[in-house]
Amino acid sequence: MMPITSSLFYRAHKDFRKLSHRIVGHSLDPKIDVAVVTGGTSGLGREVVVLLAARGVRVAVLDVKIPSQDQCVQGTKYYQCDVSNPDQIISTKEKINSDLGVVSVLINNAGVANGKPLLDLDYEEIDKTIQVNLLLSFYTTKVFLPAMMELNRGYIITIGSVLGYMSPARLSAYGASKSGLVALHESLTYELGPPLLNPHGIKTLLVCPGQMRTDLFRGVLTPSSILAPELDPKYVAAKVVKALELGRRGEIRLPFYGNFLPVFRAVPWPVTEAARYLSGIDNSMRTFKESISRIISREPSAVNTPMIK
Repeated sequence: MMPITSSLFYRAHKDFRKLSHRIVGHSLDPKIDVAVVTGGTSGLGREVVVLLAARGVRVAVLDVKIPSQDQCVQGTKYYQCDVSNPDQIISTKEKINSDLGVVSVLINNAGVANGKPLLDLDYEEIDKTIQVNLLLSFYTTKVFLPAMMELNRGYIITIGSVLGYMSPARLSAYGASKSGLVALHESLTYELGPPLLNPHGIKTLLVCPGQMRTDLFRGVLTPSSILAPELDPKYVAAKVVKALELGRRGEIRLPFYGNFLPVFRAVPWPVTEAARYLSGIDNSMRTFKESISRIISREPSAVNTPMIK
């Protein structure tokens, strides 16, 4: 009797969530929505921009350096902006409002990583990782959210990582920043009101992918091509845009194993230790190319070679 009751409850809950996705807040509408993408010049961000532009959505990409013409996505506006600087974000928002309209979709995607033990990280590398991966999302959300609330229409997508739930050795700053994004998403979601009955019509979505075939983790060997396969950024981008079109909210974890990682925060430590050992997660970063990616940029820098998510 219990399995039947549980199954019915699960199905009813699933159907209710599907219905609420449709009636609470909004789904993507190319005729109305204006999207901002950070980290949109390469990797996952660029693939998201390509798909949004193909659907006729007005897209603004924020970058400290505008890419060459042959690297730009047709129909997309690029704005030179250091998104680690709140004042520049505010001034850029005014330009976007004038050029494209009020922003109703914000995709916080920019990310950097540095595969070093904590004691080998210098202070600049720690600051840059936390600033780009975590604080940037605070800044952009604070700047663009008020107009969404006035519109009673908005979508905030945070690109996190499965490493926000289980962080490997040699990625302390990156893991901490991604864990922070999980907390930011959760707090923001409930500040806006109960997700099922959101009075502002604004939806939040947290996307936590595993390792992708992008420059961010070039050289990292996946512990298991079966259990933890490398993800094609085109595949992840398609999931993100599809979620926008369906009006989904909550969390998306990719690939399948990502759905079980939050559970490991609560299981006894021997289970966690065994999982870490068997997965090889703490050895995966030994092949990481020693460099740090800087915010949406490929210009020379005091830090090492830039790589973008």
